[in-house]
Amino acid sequence: LLAHQRGQEGRGSRQQYAITPGEGMTDVAYWDDSYRGAIDEVDNILSQMAGLDTEEASQKLKAAKAQMKTVNKKKTSFQMELRQLHDQTQRATYEERKAGYEDRVRNLEKQIKNMEANLENAELLGGTSDGSQVRNDNNSYLAKTHQIQDQTEASLQNTIEMMENANEVADETIEELERQKQQINEITEQLLTMEDNIKYADQLIRDFSKRMMTDKCIQIFALMNMLALVVVIVFAIMQKNGAFEKEDDQTVDDAVDVRRYLRGASI
Repeated sequence: LLAHQRGQEGRGSRQQYAITPGEGMTDVAYWDDSYRGAIDEVDNILSQMAGLDTEEASQKLKAAKAQMKTVNKKKTSFQMELRQLHDQTQRATYEERKAGYEDRVRNLEKQIKNMEANLENAELLGGTSDGSQVRNDNNSYLAKTHQIQDQTEASLQNTIEMMENANEVADETIEELERQKQQINEITEQLLTMEDNIKYADQLIRDFSKRMMTDKCIQIFALMNMLALVVVIVFAIMQKNGAFEKEDDQTVDDAVDVRRYLRGASI
């Protein structure tokens, strides 16, 4: 019945907007006929969806949607030609036709949306579609609903288990990070202790070097004192023995002999 009504509407629209013999096939008339034919093609495709199963109806619906793109292209070309039409009488006629075409296009778009929604419901619930309504009894709907709920609950349970596993892994990771943090702190403390020990050892080495230098100076001064003491003792002994006096007398005698020799030579 729906297909018959659409066929009647299509034939009526063709008769209503048919070009009269006296008009001729101008550009605007060509695009008018092309635009109307594209709309009729969409109407024809939708009328063929009656009694089809879901898969076949989906294919027809895709074809109808593709044809609607062609309708929009034809509409654009028709509007461009209509703007260039100077005859006001013809322009008014085509404007009236254009308004009728747009009403048909809007109705077809609504039908396509409704059928698309019905097909989606039919695919979701596993039923069949005749292009206008989904035929399922209440028991089928309830059974399918319970099945979807069970699947949803199972999916949620799996998600909860995955989250719990993730939480366990996260806790273990946190514990491992805490343990590594403690190890790093212990290593840091050991390094600081080693640094303090190195500084203390360096200070001890410097102090020991200073002490060694001080001890060497003391030893040198002691040796010099001992040498000076030995010199003093030797000098005192030699002076006590008269060694310095004999040397003085011998020096005086030598001087006298030299003077006498010089006097004799001059005479």
